[in-house]
Amino acid sequence: MDDVVLLPSSKHQKLSKDVTYGEGMDVISTLSNNVLRHILSFLSTEDSIRTSILSRRWQYLWTSISDINLDDISWSKDIDKIKDQCPMCHRFSDFVDRVLLLHDASDIRRLHLYILDPVNPGRLNSWISAAIRHNVQELDLDLPVRTCFLLPCCLFTCESLLLLKLSMDCVLKAPSFIHFSSLKTLVFNLLTFSDDDSMQHVFSSCPVLQELALTNCGWKNIKTLTISVPTLKRLTIEDDSTGVLSCVVKIHAPNLIYLKFTSNLQVHFHLCGISSLVNASVDLPHRDLSQQHVSRAIGVLTGICNVKCLTVSADTLLSISDAENIMGRLPTFPNMTNLELNAEFCSDLTGGLINLLEKSPKLEFLDFDKGFDLDYIHDHEVCLMLERVPSCCCFKRFSLSCFEGKPPEMHFLRLLLKNATVLEKMTLYCEPILSEDSEKEEEVNNQLRGFPRRSESCVIELL
Repeated sequence: MDDVVLLPSSKHQKLSKDVTYGEGMDVISTLSNNVLRHILSFLSTEDSIRTSILSRRWQYLWTSISDINLDDISWSKDIDKIKDQCPMCHRFSDFVDRVLLLHDASDIRRLHLYILDPVNPGRLNSWISAAIRHNVQELDLDLPVRTCFLLPCCLFTCESLLLLKLSMDCVLKAPSFIHFSSLKTLVFNLLTFSDDDSMQHVFSSCPVLQELALTNCGWKNIKTLTISVPTLKRLTIEDDSTGVLSCVVKIHAPNLIYLKFTSNLQVHFHLCGISSLVNASVDLPHRDLSQQHVSRAIGVLTGICNVKCLTVSADTLLSISDAENIMGRLPTFPNMTNLELNAEFCSDLTGGLINLLEKSPKLEFLDFDKGFDLDYIHDHEVCLMLERVPSCCCFKRFSLSCFEGKPPEMHFLRLLLKNATVLEKMTLYCEPILSEDSEKEEEVNNQLRGFPRRSESCVIELL
């Protein structure tokens, strides 16, 4: 039975005069081992090991810690202190050996291993295998591997594993038999995928996977890869591939609710059957206006057209601003109620924003999360946006961050209030230059309240 600490009732909270705790009394020694282990769980791995010098009782308590964080940088900073408690640990790898190989029979809940200097592959695999023998649930490996590296086969059949993060700048070689029966989160960073079949086998062997992140991975060996995960709910793709790639990646995730997508579109991503999407953040580059680039950008947006809340970058708007017949190719977003611009708004973005607004018939909330680029706001283009697109003035809420009350901002807000037919609330998040100047803030507030409003019920809020 777990140890339970009972607090005294109110009748007994006052200490008896006969009971005193002198300065030299060792209260901690009265605690059970389970309580002491719980205390160790709040310390770093290095500090937990240092407690072994406190007394004979503490000598091996650290060998049962369930969350282990082994960081080469922290080791370098504390190397002298660690060597005092562990004279055999001349190198970081010695320290890892001691922590993992001396761990008692209890389970390891989480292991994070971050290494800067090259380590013998056999040694790495012994550490991974040790964690798996202890039924590790979360394994986060950031390893200095630069060549082909074979992970132990037992990793790919680990039944206890719930989370796996691999960050290695090498080709990922997977065994023929894979079954991640419990894996819910999978993160690949910097890995180069070996071939179509083996990688497809990896993803199809995760029957309960809910979160997948592919960041800065290498696709040069891939021709056509299908990632079909019916249980997937969250997907992150950050792709910075360069050069010409004839690579197609098809993603089937009917239950996806969150997507973060950043890509220069050298890889051709097909997002298929994504009908349940709630939140998406899209960042597409504007360096290349070729037909292939535009087609791939429109393809990504088409794949997420059922999204409810969309965040776009400045480059994304630029990529859909001036392309040929863009309005005929851009999808309609029938479910989108929230649109956020994750960049400073400037006149160059007007065209792309107009196009997106025209395709969003149910939009209720427009958010300029980074405020205005005050050096690049031209009145005639702002007027064009508000006059050309009646639909852009049908949202009910508008939010502007980094508000300073400068003339370009005030002019935009005046036009918006004049044209917005159903606007219910305008929220302006003030910069300190305005919020800390009460006289200026009051002046701006009075100006705003004096602007004519198409929607008489609109409330203006300065925060």
